[in-house]
Amino acid sequence: MKRLATTLGVLGASVALTLGVTQSASAADGTLLLNGRIIQNPTGCNRSDAPGGVVANYTDSIAYVYSDPFCQEFINVVMPFSNVEDSNAWSVRY
Repeated sequence: MKRLATTLGVLGASVALTLGVTQSASAADGTLLLNGRIIQNPTGCNRSDAPGGVVANYTDSIAYVYSDPFCQEFINVVMPFSNVEDSNAWSVRY
């Protein structure tokens, strides 16, 4: 009986991990304006040529703003259909 419980526990954990990892990423529907650059249906890490300016999030998803070009140094959040002016904004992740 103990062996059955262990087997079922391992099976349940592996199913949960598989379902959690295999969810596909989807693009945000709408337009991102990042320091003058227009990006349609953005997904993943989006960057501009240089930091500074306006992040206008005209999508249906929250935009996470970073102060480096590789989306690693988080600085701000821009809610859907709003904008933020930030002199350090360099990249945005969805």
